Amino acid sequence: MQVIDAYWGRRALDYVDAIEASKTSASVLSQFEKMIGDLGFHAYIMAGVPAPGQSLQQTILANGWPREWFDMYAREQFHRFDPIPRHCVSTLNPFAWSEAPYDRQDEPGAHEVMTRAKDFRLNEGFCVPIHYDDAVGAVSIAGEHPNLAPDARGALHLISIFTHSRLRALVRATTSNQGRRLSRIEAEVLSWAARGKTAWETARILGVSERNVRWHLEEAQRKLATKNKTATVATALVNGEISI
Repeated sequence: MQVIDAYWGRRALDYVDAIEASKTSASVLSQFEKMIGDLGFHAYIMAGVPAPGQSLQQTILANGWPREWFDMYAREQFHRFDPIPRHCVSTLNPFAWSEAPYDRQDEPGAHEVMTRAKDFRLNEGFCVPIHYDDAVGAVSIAGEHPNLAPDARGALHLISIFTHSRLRALVRATTSNQGRRLSRIEAEVLSWAARGKTAWETARILGVSERNVRWHLEEAQRKLATKNKTATVATALVNGEISI
């Protein structure tokens, strides 16, 4: 792990203590968004590297990408060309997006992914590969002009590993409850929707981004096989996934 200098080292260690004490995914993500925001990053995704025949959506742990970028990325299946997840498979070390190797001439798809990302103010990013069991995942964050100094990179490495681990632990604890299909944060988001809160209001309550709330609403809708938010809330109530 990279060396962390004094200021960001203290911030990272305080952060780790705080999320280890957090009981909900929403709390963890709120603190993560604040931490990376202080370093100039405004977008993130935590996901696995899709296996052949697997969609990106099936591997996502948390999604803080700009909505339009994620929709385009999923629709065009950019993960097939993206040099970032490919590099994750071959290294254990964190890296800046610009350090992921690809050939512009021979890999026009890879160059398109990197170029199109800049249309959404994702000019530069930082990626932490996560190798576990027989799979590979990553925490990938991006911004317009992020801080990628050595001390910041060391802190980002530490907080990414612990955030990913804590979220996985919370998801496992939730899904281990017999008959439950929704993650804890999906249930939280739906509970506020059932109380008439908008995505913006829910984001303020939970301390996460509005796009993250919308993502979890869509994931709940997908899991419960419903057609809209109202039907999703009703189904979750009937199934005992949420209460009001």
